[in-house]
Amino acid sequence: MDDALISGATHTHSGPGRVLNTGTDQSSFFDFIVDKFFPEFYERFVDTIADTIVAAVQDARPARLGTTVGVCDDAHDDRRCEDGEDYQRGDLPLLAVERDGQVDAVVMAYAIHGTVLGIDDLHLSQDVSGAIETAVADAFDHPVMAVMFNSWGADMSPADPEVETRPAGVRDEGYERMWHAASAVSTAVQDAWPSLAWTETPDIRLSTHRVPIDRELLGYDEETFPYPYGGVYCGNDAGSCEEPAYQEGLDQVCVPFAEAFPAPSQADVTVGRVGPFSLVTFPGEPGTRLAESIMDAMRASDPTMQDALFLGYTQDYLGYSLLEEDWWYGGYEASGALWGPKQGAWLAAQVADRYGAFVGANAAVEEPARLTPFPYTVDTPYTVDPAAGFGTVVVEVTPEVAADGIVTFAVQGSDPWLGAPTARVLDASGAAVARPGGRVFTSDQQDWDVTLDVVPAYASSDAPGSTRTFTWTFRLSPRSPLPTGVDLTGGPWTIEATLPGESGEQVVRSAPFTVTAAP
Repeated sequence: MDDALISGATHTHSGPGRVLNTGTDQSSFFDFIVDKFFPEFYERFVDTIADTIVAAVQDARPARLGTTVGVCDDAHDDRRCEDGEDYQRGDLPLLAVERDGQVDAVVMAYAIHGTVLGIDDLHLSQDVSGAIETAVADAFDHPVMAVMFNSWGADMSPADPEVETRPAGVRDEGYERMWHAASAVSTAVQDAWPSLAWTETPDIRLSTHRVPIDRELLGYDEETFPYPYGGVYCGNDAGSCEEPAYQEGLDQVCVPFAEAFPAPSQADVTVGRVGPFSLVTFPGEPGTRLAESIMDAMRASDPTMQDALFLGYTQDYLGYSLLEEDWWYGGYEASGALWGPKQGAWLAAQVADRYGAFVGANAAVEEPARLTPFPYTVDTPYTVDPAAGFGTVVVEVTPEVAADGIVTFAVQGSDPWLGAPTARVLDASGAAVARPGGRVFTSDQQDWDVTLDVVPAYASSDAPGSTRTFTWTFRLSPRSPLPTGVDLTGGPWTIEATLPGESGEQVVRSAPFTVTAAP
């Protein structure tokens, strides 16, 4: 699968982790970032991805590919003030897959740091990337899978552009901004759509490589960045936006990684062609200028190159990467590089080298062996706590809700180890309500949130098997702020929640409710 599979991530600061094994009992920075390793959660995580890939392969059938490049300058802003510039680049490469005469999927690459929610919000949210995918899909008149890759998102924050909206219920701070940025990207996709060039025989070739990185390879002298196992949080956001200046000694105030769990010493990158696009992946979050340097180097080795499909946050992750001269200005992005000021230039050269070898402009280089997957055991299997009041409605919906209000429904479910409950909206006939594009409207989507209250609360001293009350609360915005989004004005509707339990699923329905026009 090395040369056939690309795995990318969208971005949130408020989601879960627990899938990385440090291999040591000592605490590490990765524990701080992703929490303690949970082997059973890791197994579910990996198995779900594998099942998805298998399902996709089994669903393969004839298709044609459409490609174009749109432009969206309105959905992001340059957030890196430390460099004294206000610079952004709004490239929006698009891939469209058409099967059986209609569009099945849209793949986008866009430079946006997808974090509107903060680390304290504790939302299992798709954040701004999910809002973008939702808004793009909602603009079609049939179900379309919209997939967004970050490109050079390190210094590009989500903007809050002025877009057409309507009165709607906004559950928490930040969601309006998500939808506004999403609307700008969706509009740019629709504007670019007529320029798609279609082919039934696209050139699709990928080549995946392993790139080494450590202090010696980067060529530091004895005094510069003196951390043999990597270092991070250099200066702890030492840059000044008021007076951008070179930060003397910035490489001397990093927090070192320990020998027991060093920063990664290699990363995977993929290069190739997809249709007319020259494709490269980047293992983390590059700055805009760094990404441009990679694309310039690609063009230098490949005079026939047309447009780049640059996929950041893909295949691997080494934090933030900037041009070396930019790193010395400090700030958040500089503090997030795991191998200091030379990391960005090194990775850029390695990615460009692998692309050069792909097109025959230079010879291939020897690469490190594949890393051995980390070992782990499930020492103490998780014990499901018994649930009190399973299936009991705790908060019933209000019979009438304004379009700019919030619908709330709470039920007693079971231990979250058995899975999170899901909900959907039913019409008067009992049929599931669909989004504008035709997908079933469910609580896994951006218009809902689901919270869990556990009584008694979990504590480290608890004995397994304690009976608890698990109250799951669904909150629904019955009307999207975007004119192309969901609008439940009217009714009557009911919410149907499916609750996983130890003895199987139970379905619970709310009382009917209607949605009135916003005042």
